[in-house]
Amino acid sequence: MNIRIPALVMVMVIAITQPFSAYAEDVTPGQTCVTYIEHGTWVYRYNEWTLELEPSACGRMVNPENTAHMFYEMAKKFGGSPYWQNTRGMINQLTCHLVIARNKPTWNLDPWRPYVGHNATVSAECNVVAPDPDTEFH
Repeated sequence: MNIRIPALVMVMVIAITQPFSAYAEDVTPGQTCVTYIEHGTWVYRYNEWTLELEPSACGRMVNPENTAHMFYEMAKKFGGSPYWQNTRGMINQLTCHLVIARNKPTWNLDPWRPYVGHNATVSAECNVVAPDPDTEFH
């Protein structure tokens, strides 16, 4: 008997003000973490809502090609918010931070930024402004 489990389970969370449990052991690059996100909250800046994340020490070490577990935790904790949108763009921004900004204290993921694919997101230093008219092919 095959049972299908939805890829993403959404839970309503608008703001998290207390830190989640930290992963306190030594971190090995690419390993699976107990917690990927130490703290997160929705903040209003530049006239838009942004998801401000503080990754755990282990979450910062995730290989960019292995972000599915981290994104799942992010979607589970914050995906039920009315500000959550543009899932593909959010994945690109998360991966971008792991490529070029993994040591920043916090990562700001902006659901309002257009989805343009991984390479264009990295080229824009995770802050894409202009949409790409060919986005369905990325």
